[in-house]
Amino acid sequence: MNNADNTLHNNADAGNVWKENNVIVMLEQNSVWREVLSLGARQCLDKGQRLIDSSDNDYFSFLHKGLIRLSSLGENGNERIFLHIGAGCIFNELGCMHIAPLSTASFLAMEPCEIYQFPRRLLQDRDFTLRHPELMMNLVQSLMLKAGAFFGQIEESVGLSPENLVCRYLARLQSEGSGHLRPRFSQSDLALALGLHRSTVCRILHDLREKGVLGEFTRTRLEILDKDALLQLCRMGK
Repeated sequence: MNNADNTLHNNADAGNVWKENNVIVMLEQNSVWREVLSLGARQCLDKGQRLIDSSDNDYFSFLHKGLIRLSSLGENGNERIFLHIGAGCIFNELGCMHIAPLSTASFLAMEPCEIYQFPRRLLQDRDFTLRHPELMMNLVQSLMLKAGAFFGQIEESVGLSPENLVCRYLARLQSEGSGHLRPRFSQSDLALALGLHRSTVCRILHDLREKGVLGEFTRTRLEILDKDALLQLCRMGK
């Protein structure tokens, strides 16, 4: 279990948090903020609408309904998904706390969303903090959860080759006693989750088939033919 998994496990009672296809999903982490929605400006987002993290650092948002994806572009131009944000969660609070004019992070509405935008000054309002200490404590707790999750993702990828990353991902899916899995994601989804180009993932999967490590790989079926060889490739450096 890596640091991110430990963080998720230790915060299981703070709300619903889990990993799905190597992407952390958060739900109702900040639900207590619903009691102050009257202080925010309501906004509706259409499915597919994208918000850029650095576009407006004067506001942070609360997702009342819907699902939002946080992703970023790497130096190689590949997009990587970091977080799925469900209803009852605050987002873009980090943008209010630091200056990152060149940030490539963005939020994508995965379905129709209803959000409430709060002004950044609310986080600096002493009277607001004194009136609502439970909200500020809740915000700090969710920030710690995100920080641990992001650190775990970064730590996991440092010094690993693309092949290592793919093999580690596939090894996590392996259930004991069965080499036939239902991954529920495509090769393109795998590339996004790992921040790799789709052609790179396709090449690695092809090589694994040639080595007899993998068999069929579709959204509904994944065959791991040689578990030991897969685990060995997880450990090998490039």
